[in-house]
Amino acid sequence: MVFDLVEPIAGTGALLCRGDLRADTHPWLAGKPLPAAVLTELLALAGAEAGCPHVRELREEAELVLPKAGGVRFQLRVGALENGMRAVHLYTRNSDDWVRHATGVLEPGTEAEIIEEDWHPRAPAGREAGPELSIVPFRTAEQARELLRSGQFAPERLVFADEHEATVQVLPEVLGSATPPLIVRAGVVYAMDTTEIDVDEPIVVIGASGRYPGEIGPPPEDRGWDVAPPGAFLSAAGDFDAAFFGMTAEQALVTDPQQRLLLETAWEAFENAGIDPERMRGEKVGVFAGVDGRHYESLVWAASMDVPAKPTTAAVRLAQVFGLAGPAVETGDACRMAVDSLRRGDSAVALAGWATVLATPDALGDSPVEGAGIVVLAKLSEAERRGCPVLATVPDRADSVQALIDSVRRAGREEPAEPIAELPMAWPLSAKTEAALRARATQLLSCVDKDAPADLGFSLARSTEFTHRAVVIGEQPGEFRDALKALAEGRSASNVITGEVAEQTAPVLVFPGGELAWENNELLEHPVFAERIADCERALSAHVDWSLTELLHNERVPDRVDVVLPVRWAVQVAVAALWEAFGVRPSAVVGHGDGEIAAAVVSGALSLVDGAKVAALRARALRGIVGRGGMVAVPLPEHEVVDRIGFWPGRVGVAAIDSSESVLVTGDATALDELMYRFKADRIRVRRLPVEYAAHSSHVEEIEQLVKDLLADVVPGKAAVPFFSTVTGDWFDTTELTADYWYWNLRQPVLFEHALRALADQGCVFAEAADPGGTRQFLTAVARLNLRGAAVEWGACFPGGRRVELPTYPFQRERYWIDLTRSARPDCSGSPASAARSADHTAA
Repeated sequence: MVFDLVEPIAGTGALLCRGDLRADTHPWLAGKPLPAAVLTELLALAGAEAGCPHVRELREEAELVLPKAGGVRFQLRVGALENGMRAVHLYTRNSDDWVRHATGVLEPGTEAEIIEEDWHPRAPAGREAGPELSIVPFRTAEQARELLRSGQFAPERLVFADEHEATVQVLPEVLGSATPPLIVRAGVVYAMDTTEIDVDEPIVVIGASGRYPGEIGPPPEDRGWDVAPPGAFLSAAGDFDAAFFGMTAEQALVTDPQQRLLLETAWEAFENAGIDPERMRGEKVGVFAGVDGRHYESLVWAASMDVPAKPTTAAVRLAQVFGLAGPAVETGDACRMAVDSLRRGDSAVALAGWATVLATPDALGDSPVEGAGIVVLAKLSEAERRGCPVLATVPDRADSVQALIDSVRRAGREEPAEPIAELPMAWPLSAKTEAALRARATQLLSCVDKDAPADLGFSLARSTEFTHRAVVIGEQPGEFRDALKALAEGRSASNVITGEVAEQTAPVLVFPGGELAWENNELLEHPVFAERIADCERALSAHVDWSLTELLHNERVPDRVDVVLPVRWAVQVAVAALWEAFGVRPSAVVGHGDGEIAAAVVSGALSLVDGAKVAALRARALRGIVGRGGMVAVPLPEHEVVDRIGFWPGRVGVAAIDSSESVLVTGDATALDELMYRFKADRIRVRRLPVEYAAHSSHVEEIEQLVKDLLADVVPGKAAVPFFSTVTGDWFDTTELTADYWYWNLRQPVLFEHALRALADQGCVFAEAADPGGTRQFLTAVARLNLRGAAVEWGACFPGGRRVELPTYPFQRERYWIDLTRSARPDCSGSPASAARSADHTAA
């Protein structure tokens, strides 16, 4: 019985909690009215979210019955009353209407917060593996003993009872001194963690960030204080990037600035550790944080704001915003509790932090000091597993957060390595807004002359990827510097690709036909490409008398069909391996003509050995029809081309439909000569392909039996990646890619444009597995694909790169601060910027 949503309702002055009761998880309640005790506990749980956990008065207004099957969705609204009291109303949906079942009046209490100092509700041991935990209701000690004897129940399991108080009473009676400490929340019993602490392995600091005040002086003028002693105050303490953390202007304005400060500092600490915070969602990361009181809340209530401050502790807010699945504890002893949690194994990584922002003069002490600090802690083995830097070691007696940050400062950083020889590489930059992306480029200008480009790119590749993106392609520092300046100033540059990504998608890998234009052996310097070419050479060696790598290194590929086609096959297979090295895993493959052979290999339908056989032996068979035909590219739609070539029946036909405005025709050489003369006379710019055979024509029928005999022992299999055929124009069962198919692939027209249109209609995007012309061109293709939503692993661009420290995210802050000295009410209905400006005009 927990909430899956807790948030303020804009404009209503209420906090909304939502959850459900289901017959499968609450069988003892199925078909029965909700007991008053459980109802009271449910209201108290909602009230605790607003700082008022004690139900002083309960009034039931309608009977709530849990159906015997299915469940009941419910919501509770917690609103403010006088003297700190809150009212909570329980509703369930009946058709389209919400029915109110109960009202409770709650009063503030501090006991719940004190209890939370020493425990956290955690999942029972073994939850990550093994069978699902059973839910065991019982009422009496005898029932519990029987369940123990039957093996259906163990004390560390999650346990329910008809009346949750009975559970607390029964377990000690049954288990005696072995009873684990228990905490009950709305009928759910959590065992406190009593695991023995491991003190052997070092705990290390892998990330740190802090925000510190200036010199001792008077309070900032923007606080609106009349009289206050001097202190060490933060400047712009109310500035915050609300949009970055998914907050509206209204939510940011009523959120304690201490919590806002911790959110930004935690993000920076993760980045400092070389960890993408977005990839930590759902991981067992503990949060242990404290703030200096809740002074800002008094400003919210005094200003009679329409939206109340969300009553969430700083630690819980951090855990919720970052999606962390470890314990979240509000504490002033953050380091010790974080270290203990790591040693027990409750947390794989832990955040320990503090923040102080003095929102009112009443909060000032004799020597007020503001600031914030967070460290990211982990066991040494976990730090090594994640590839994180070890910035400092936590002493046996855990120090304060600030002491650990100071030790990181004293330790300094690793000296930069000597620059290595650079090849073309791509730096991925991203941010949540275009302005932040330009600011990111400005930040990186300070790094260009300090670290090697490969190290900077490697470190950028580990950063969080946001929707506004830019990829900078270059080799030397000066090239990157010029590109960053252009990006920062909003100018275009030839080596900068920018765009905004709407959604993530997996591309279709396209294997084109046509000509082989191998003019640059630069790709052979990439180890992935070179290794796959070597594999293809070994597979081809049984069928050819030439060396693939020698041809490619010398940039000389003889203009022979039995050489060009196998070389193109090998290059396409190797480029596909390069795409995979960059993390591009296709959702499907499609090939043009002989490009289908490489597509079949990459899909897993053909082994590399069989793929080489089809490519080499079929190309050898084509020598039998060389010298009598050819192919011509015509820039017209298919129907118009078909009408025009009817003048040469049986001598000219359609070889391939490449696009809606381009068709390849094939046939007798003399007929093609006549065709070209007539098309040019009509001012249609046709082009003869440099081939002397008529593939996809009746000429191919002369070698039908030869092709089938040569490929008779090819054994296709079921593809791991779906295969879209340009022979049939549809998805194809790859177990039928036998010799017969490879003959028809050579004889029938290539329905390439039909295939691409069908896939595009299904929402697919495309990546081409063809010779890109060089590393820069390939990186440009990867960048453009990334901007269309495909996931890319940019680390493949930086073999041998090492992590260096980068500037943290350039938050685009606006001011959110309630000033009671102004007379106008805030207008939070507009943009964050307008709400921030109006925050200085809040009514007293």
